[in-house]
Amino acid sequence: MGWVLGDIRSLPGTEPASSRREVNPKTRAVWKELKAQPRAEQLSRINAMRAAALSCKGDAFDALNGGASR
Repeated sequence: MGWVLGDIRSLPGTEPASSRREVNPKTRAVWKELKAQPRAEQLSRINAMRAAALSCKGDAFDALNGGASR
């Protein structure tokens, strides 16, 4: 998460170099919108994303985007 809300980038060694240079446009849009939210909403969405990912219920990206998974 850019920990937390710094730059979008993968952890070192987790993706090929070519993938690290390209970020999906949809991801960039969600990132920009997330960073525009108040801190409390950012943390709420990050927590919802984490809960969705750990529970394997819902879509973590939707939760980060403020979608129905929250």
